[in-house]
Amino acid sequence: MAYEVEVSDEFRGWYEPLSEAEQLSIGRVIELLEEKGTALAFPYSSGIQGSKLSHMRELRIQH
Repeated sequence: MAYEVEVSDEFRGWYEPLSEAEQLSIGRVIELLEEKGTALAFPYSSGIQGSKLSHMRELRIQH
């Protein structure tokens, strides 16, 4: 099952100025998130404490 990943304006502002190589690297992690959804485990993602949505995840990217 494929999941739809939504990104924030804050993410876009951070992502767009990155180099093409960095964008490709991050894109691979986003593809993992689309494939696995809420099952994508640490270190790639983690739950968001205090979210109204119990399965809300954040992508953890080290760059």
